[in-house]
Amino acid sequence: MRKSALLFTFVLLSAGLAPASHAETIDMSKLTCAQILQGSADSTEAAIWISGYYNGMHKNRKLDLQNFEHNAKVIVEECRADPKKSVMKTIDTMLSRK
Repeated sequence: MRKSALLFTFVLLSAGLAPASHAETIDMSKLTCAQILQGSADSTEAAIWISGYYNGMHKNRKLDLQNFEHNAKVIVEECRADPKKSVMKTIDTMLSRK
């Protein structure tokens, strides 16, 4: 699974969640899988920010949608396995397996 597809899938997975609150500052390193899985108010913006963060780190400018369904399932399962873990740590763990 390519890194870009994994990160974009995460964004699309979270995009259908509750509308975001624009009045607060969020420490992205502390956002948990449980918050994303529950569809907290900041899930969509968080997913977009995280995707941009990781894609920027990897200087990735390409988008691969072929493995969308598989990638979404992988991310959800990782988060369900340890909902207390931060989303960023979860993604780091997944990317380190590559």
